[in-house]
Amino acid sequence: MTAAGVAPVAHFGQGRREPYARALQNGTGTLTLRPESHYHHAEPVAFDVSSWCEDASLMERSLLQSLQGPILDVGCGPGRLLAAARSLGLQAVGIDTSAEAVRWARGRGDRALEQSVFAAVPQSGHWQTVLLLDGNIGIGGSVTSLLRRCRQLIAPSGTLLVEVEADEGMDTAYPAVLEDELGNRSEPFSWARTGGAGLESRAQSAGWTVSAIQRRQGRVFYCLSPRPEPPRSTL
Repeated sequence: MTAAGVAPVAHFGQGRREPYARALQNGTGTLTLRPESHYHHAEPVAFDVSSWCEDASLMERSLLQSLQGPILDVGCGPGRLLAAARSLGLQAVGIDTSAEAVRWARGRGDRALEQSVFAAVPQSGHWQTVLLLDGNIGIGGSVTSLLRRCRQLIAPSGTLLVEVEADEGMDTAYPAVLEDELGNRSEPFSWARTGGAGLESRAQSAGWTVSAIQRRQGRVFYCLSPRPEPPRSTL
């Protein structure tokens, strides 16, 4: 089963010298997301790997406290949000295409599946919350396709929590690579980055309405609610 929009051949930080897996094996270091081509205007983004591997922050825990389970964490990484949800008594499952990330998450005692969001996801249509945090709105390189896929996964009364860029006007998609401090690079993969304006412009056509916007500690989060699908004609 695939969503509208095809999942990319290469996934975040994988292939070639496997910088993502290498970084997770150590739990430290810096990874840089950059356009594959020097001709693309997008600025590089640096990630602190230890922040992914540590426990969720108090702010992130407070975000989760307002949500309902079961929760699907798309691009769960090493599982810090899954562990936080579990400590709050929320049922949560993560999916990630990285075997090393899934190993990390399971080592924490979390439930995680090694797969793409564009593959068949268990309990499709019944998740009360779907998470797209830490830049994961960029998965697949098409914000619209990812929003439509998440619309297929969520329960009618559910919430899609999306983190967007702090720059309201950011809206770009490009072939990207991930690189570590030693120059180990991944295969190119499709990626997207968007601020609130780009998300809002796509939400309605993808079956969502914006129910809330939260700005916390320099980060911006949108709560989206699925729009009821129009009744089908019986004629």
